[in-house]
Amino acid sequence: MENKIDELRRKSELVLCSLKAHPKKEGVCQISVNFANYVCLFGTISDLMKLCSVAIASEEPFVSDTVDNPTIDVASVLELAMQLIPHPEAEFLDEVKAILNKEPEQEIPLYNYSTTTVLEKKTS
Repeated sequence: MENKIDELRRKSELVLCSLKAHPKKEGVCQISVNFANYVCLFGTISDLMKLCSVAIASEEPFVSDTVDNPTIDVASVLELAMQLIPHPEAEFLDEVKAILNKEPEQEIPLYNYSTTTVLEKKTS
């Protein structure tokens, strides 16, 4: 019979896939984010930087005239954020909770409370 840790380990191999160990740096993980091409990647990076620039500005929203395209494509920023949400891991955490909330599947030993020793269960 599979115990809870073995069950979690088996399930984790299937769903904990968003973070992968970095091939060259120990203790560092990496994720994969998808873009159609370099223009989309650079555009999203630019939008993130512009959004941060506007967010830290104390005056009304303004992006400097030195920025090529001062409009911020919020949709691309939100798309990036959606790609970063680890949905399989969230489902796995629900399964972990369900597994951990299950009643123990092992038999409770019979105790002799006068001596506090475990009595063997006799099988017929």
